[in-house]
Amino acid sequence: MSNWQDEIKRLGKREFELREMERLGFWPPATVGDVPQTFDDMRAKIAPINHELRDIAEQTRPLRLRQSEVERELAQTGDIEARLTLIRQQRIERVKIARAERKERRAREREERLATDKVRRRELLPHLGRGVSSRLHFCIPSDAEKLARFQLPVWNEPADLANSLGISREQLAWLCYHREVAPIDHYSHFSIPKRSGGTRAISAPRPYLKAAQAQILTGVLNQVEVHEAAAAFLPGRNIANNAQKHAHCAEGGPSVVLRVDLKDFFPSITFARVAGVFASLGYNAGISTLLALICTESPRIEATFDGQKSFVALGDRFVPQGAPTSPALTNLLCRRLDARLTGLAKHYNFTYTRYADDLVFSSPRSDARVISLQRGIFKILDSEQFTVNPDKVAIMRRGSRQSVTGLVVNSDLGPRLSRRDLRRFRAILHDIETDGADTVSEKMGKSALHYARGYLAFVHMVNPETATKLRLKHTWLNTNGPV
Repeated sequence: MSNWQDEIKRLGKREFELREMERLGFWPPATVGDVPQTFDDMRAKIAPINHELRDIAEQTRPLRLRQSEVERELAQTGDIEARLTLIRQQRIERVKIARAERKERRAREREERLATDKVRRRELLPHLGRGVSSRLHFCIPSDAEKLARFQLPVWNEPADLANSLGISREQLAWLCYHREVAPIDHYSHFSIPKRSGGTRAISAPRPYLKAAQAQILTGVLNQVEVHEAAAAFLPGRNIANNAQKHAHCAEGGPSVVLRVDLKDFFPSITFARVAGVFASLGYNAGISTLLALICTESPRIEATFDGQKSFVALGDRFVPQGAPTSPALTNLLCRRLDARLTGLAKHYNFTYTRYADDLVFSSPRSDARVISLQRGIFKILDSEQFTVNPDKVAIMRRGSRQSVTGLVVNSDLGPRLSRRDLRRFRAILHDIETDGADTVSEKMGKSALHYARGYLAFVHMVNPETATKLRLKHTWLNTNGPV
């Protein structure tokens, strides 16, 4: 091997070439001022660059290694498009499996919910009509402590109430269901004449509903004490002893009697107010709603649609006259009203009683401030959501006839029937004996015999001596047979 080959091996090809160019006079170029003049100068100048290149090579080494790995993986993978297609198919299969599992899980959850709902519906009640079902909350139990104070049965769930009434849950729902248009009517509707003229609408519950209402009356409503000012619909209290409280016999009779009549009394005792009465006794919202539904109804008319008879509601639900629970509910609802009016009456030295919707205030004092009392009464009635019938507000002073629930109270003998009422009754008795009971019944539009014997019992309650005289004169009143 020649010497130049040894030099190449020793120095490297590029450095050998540069040294030869310098030896032969080709380096450095004469025209470039900043080019290194010697090989050593050039090597010194490029040394930092080589150092930077080594640093870059060291920094990029992991990337080169990863590149090599990727290239190996690609080599092992083979056809990329085929591989991607396989991956897509696998992903689609996983999605299908997940979707099927989700569908199966939802179906299972739906079945579980239906089963739970079926159990809940057996224990509770379903939808009971628009406007009432939102109140069917049984999650909070009834107030057992408050119910115990009134000695009332504890009902927390519909099943408790149904069992106590001796009916099934379905029958309870049927009695309570509120429909704007119903295929049946739980009441029979008719009218009876008023003593003051006109007619009074009566809604008598059918036997199955009446039985449930009777149990609520005896088991709940009659157990709660009403205010002492209430004079109607209570054992031992009647129009006679109500009038007696206003006779003021010891003081020589009343100086003034103020009578105030409430307008649309029973319709003003609405479903919501009745539910509030039961809630005030301690029952939870759901039970209070069910009891209120049993004890109230909307006024209805009969109509026919496509040959199908229906009963259409004309308004909101309220306590119907004719239901056994209605009188007791009015007394319980009026407890606060009676308490407020009693306090007001005492402030003005008056005596106060309430016979259903007939409010009576009386005082034996000649200086009684009846006008101030009347203003206070109207304010209280308005705040208690009752409306005064302006045509039936009367102030009766001493010297004129003062009547309370149909009886004259400014009498030396205490409350008595008015002479006009007795004359009318005697005339009816005379007509029955003269013309016959059938003829008089046709005129009156009702059984004359039943009316005569019933009114005689009323006379006996007020004045037994007068009733005895009438029985002696009209002996047929003592028998049940026709005249």
